Amino acid sequence: MTTYTATDAHFDFPPRPGRLLQRELDARSISQAQLAARTGLSPKHINLVIKGTAPVSPDVAVTLEQVLGTSAETWLRLEAAHQAQEARHEKRNALEGFADWAKAFPRRVLIDRNVIDPEDSGAELVAKLLAFFSVASPSAYTKTWLEPQASYKRSQVHAIDPNLTALWLRLSELHAADLIADTQMYDPARLRAAAATIPRLTVHDAGKAFKETQSLLLDAGVVLVFVPEIPNTRISGVSRWIHGTPMIAVTSRYKSFDGLWFTILHEIAHVLLHPKRSTFIDDGFKANDDADSQETAANAFAEDHLIPPDYQAILSAATTAEAIRSLADTLGVSPSVVAGQWAFRTSTWGGPIAKLRKKVDLAEVLT
Repeated sequence: MTTYTATDAHFDFPPRPGRLLQRELDARSISQAQLAARTGLSPKHINLVIKGTAPVSPDVAVTLEQVLGTSAETWLRLEAAHQAQEARHEKRNALEGFADWAKAFPRRVLIDRNVIDPEDSGAELVAKLLAFFSVASPSAYTKTWLEPQASYKRSQVHAIDPNLTALWLRLSELHAADLIADTQMYDPARLRAAAATIPRLTVHDAGKAFKETQSLLLDAGVVLVFVPEIPNTRISGVSRWIHGTPMIAVTSRYKSFDGLWFTILHEIAHVLLHPKRSTFIDDGFKANDDADSQETAANAFAEDHLIPPDYQAILSAATTAEAIRSLADTLGVSPSVVAGQWAFRTSTWGGPIAKLRKKVDLAEVLT
């Protein structure tokens, strides 16, 4: 008795079950008519199975097992493997037609972010891009990633690329996936306590402070990640609920130390104050969000945590770098944070106080 598997050594692709059935008949000197007589199936049906026009059904597989001795499971595995291969072939032909859709994504960006390999092209490139977004077609991508962007909150001062925005959001999801899988249940009380503690962490260097903040937020059931900005997205941060877990992702858009902490606290505010909206995408504290009450509330939350209301008059009255440092010492925060808030409130971005604002790129300090 001859046995076969779905990866028969004589073939480099799953063969039609009928092809192997004919080989088995030839090896036993059994004609199709004789097999029909032995199985009770019509000669026409036997011929259709051998040609691949008719599939091997469970009933036929069991009958062949009884007559030829090859297990029904073998015939059904061969049929399933062949059909899967045919479906892949048809899918590949369909993917070739999606090449123009894939061109909307800059190839260099896809390679740099490890979405595709440099040698990928055609159907293979499209397949990897669809798999990256976890969708089956460009239309599914549009419904899943583009249509929801209408409800995202972000300053519209600058034009943005929605495809690149979707790319960055998906990267942030994947970057946070392991943490999301392991984090505990979201606890708003712990998150409020973490928000109160975060400003005091700014006395440390950016890398250490960021990791300490990650740990604080994880204890509250919130995942914080850094994902480098993609050009033409203009994203400084995002707050997003993923399977019931809040995720905050930030970039180094402005490369300012104070801007980083404002962004983190701003996104924390969205998680605490606006949990019914699934996603907020923010452009940073320079964005003109006055027309949006939720953005205004998030801005106020961040400002009040960096500079408590009782000290804001002192901040407004400060005119020297020494006064900024003194207030920072009183609050137990970085002078860079205080200088940043002073610059924002006075719209003064140069001078001695501005020199206190440190530059930082998380891509360099988080290794």
